[in-house]
Amino acid sequence: MNGKQDVLFRFAAAPKGVETVREPLSFMRRGADAHGAYPDSLAISQNWSVAAQGSDVPVYAVPVTRCGPHSFCRVELLAEGCAAALRLKFSGMLHEVRITPQTDALQWRKEGGDIICKLAAPCTFTVEVNGRMYTPLTVFVEASEQNIPRREDPNVLWFGPGLHRVSSLELHTGQTLYLASGAVLKAVQPGKEEAPTVAGDWAGVPNYKDFIRAQDSEDIKVLGRGIVDLSELEWHARRTLCFTRCRRVTVDGPVLLGAAHWTAAFFGCEDVTVKNLAIFGYRENSDGIDLVNCIRAQVSRCYIRTGDDAVCIKAMEPPPAVGGRDILVEHCTVWNDKVRALGIAGESRGEIYNIIFRRCTVLHSLADWAAEVGALCVVLCDAGTVHDIVFEQIDVLDERANGINCMLFRDRWSTDTQAGHIRAVCFRDITLPKNVPVRLWGYDAAHRVEDILLQNVHMEEAEALWLDSNVYTSEIQVRGTRQNE
Repeated sequence: MNGKQDVLFRFAAAPKGVETVREPLSFMRRGADAHGAYPDSLAISQNWSVAAQGSDVPVYAVPVTRCGPHSFCRVELLAEGCAAALRLKFSGMLHEVRITPQTDALQWRKEGGDIICKLAAPCTFTVEVNGRMYTPLTVFVEASEQNIPRREDPNVLWFGPGLHRVSSLELHTGQTLYLASGAVLKAVQPGKEEAPTVAGDWAGVPNYKDFIRAQDSEDIKVLGRGIVDLSELEWHARRTLCFTRCRRVTVDGPVLLGAAHWTAAFFGCEDVTVKNLAIFGYRENSDGIDLVNCIRAQVSRCYIRTGDDAVCIKAMEPPPAVGGRDILVEHCTVWNDKVRALGIAGESRGEIYNIIFRRCTVLHSLADWAAEVGALCVVLCDAGTVHDIVFEQIDVLDERANGINCMLFRDRWSTDTQAGHIRAVCFRDITLPKNVPVRLWGYDAAHRVEDILLQNVHMEEAEALWLDSNVYTSEIQVRGTRQNE
C-alpha cells in the first residue's frame, strides 16, 4: 500500500444545474400533488449527507407520494470483503435507526449523530429514523460497472456526465442508449411544433410520443447509472420508457424519476431483461414496471417506489393476442405508496400463466382506499384467465390493507362485460405483518377464485392467518400455519 489508503469507493459528482433544495416545506409537499410538474424536483438533499473515505457523496432528493422527500445516493464498491465504510448523517436529531432489508453484506452502528455502515458486498438499503417513514434515505452500493459500450460505436447514443435537456429519443434495432454515472437526461415539455399522439386521453389531457421508445425493433439496450428525470413534464405528456412489439430488450442501471405517466412499459415484447433499475415516482399513473402481453421476461434487483402499481403484469390486448407467460420477478425491493406492490392486476383480457415472484421485500405497502389493493396481488377487472402463478420467499414488512389479495371484480376500467378467472396460485414462505388479512374474493358462481395454496404464510405475532374469503372461492389449502375459524 506504500502508506496510501486503498480507494474503496467511486461515485460521480452532481451535475451542474442540480441545486440544493431551497424551500424544504414546499419541496416536501410536492409529492401530495398527484398531477403537478416541477422543473427542479431533482435536487441535492437537505435531510441527509453521506461520506465515503472522507469525501462527500452527492445525495439527491425527490418528491414521493407520502412522507417525502426521499433521498438517495449511489456508490461503486471497488473491492468486496474489505468492510469499507460509509458515514451517514441525518440533518435532525437521531434517536432511532431502522435499516431494511436486512443483509449479510451490511453491518451498521449508530455513533452519536451518525450512522456508520460497513459494507462487504454490493447491496441496496433504506434508512428510516426516529420510528417514522418521513425523509428516508436509500443507498445503492453497486459493483463496478461492466460491459460499458464504446462511445465511438455508431449504434450507441452516449450521454456523459452533466445535465442534458432532451425532447425525446427513439431507438432502433441494434441501438444502445448509455447514460454514464453523473449524467442526467431531463425531458422537456413538448413544444407547439409537436402534435400529440392522443389529443385527449381518459383524463382529458394530451399524450405525446414516449420519452425513450422503440417499436418493432430487436436488440435494444438502455444502460448506465445515470438519471432520467421527467418531473418537468405535464401529467400524462409522455411515458418514460416504452417498448412496443420489441424482442431482446435490456434495461440495466438507470434511475428513473418524476414519471408523468407509466415509467417502464413493455407492450407485446419478447425476451425482456430489466435489472438494477431504480424508480421514484409520485404522480397518479406513474406505474413502475408494466409487462403487458409479454413473454419471457426477467425483472431483478430493482428498487421501486411509485404513485401507482410497482411491478405489474397485464394482458390488455384480448385473444388471440398472447396474454403473458414465462416471467420471473426476483430480488426486488418495493415501497408501495398508493396501489399495489407486486402482482397481476387490473385490465387483463387474455391468459396469463407461468409467472414467478420470489425473494422480494415489500418495505411499505400503504394503500388502503379500495378493496383491490395490497402487497401481493392477483386482481382482475376484465375477463382474463390467470393461472399457475407463484409468490415465494417474500417479506412484507408493513401493510395497511391486504397482505395477499386474489380478487375478481369489475369497475370503471373494465372493458369486457364478463369477469375473469383466477386459479392455481401458490403463496409459499411469505411473512406478513400483524393484523393483515389474506383476501380471496371471487365474483360469482361462474367466475371463481379457486385452487389457492397458502403454504408457510406467517403473520407476525399471530398463530393463525386472517383469511377473508367470500362464497365464490373453492379449493383453498392452508399448510404450515393454522387458518382462523
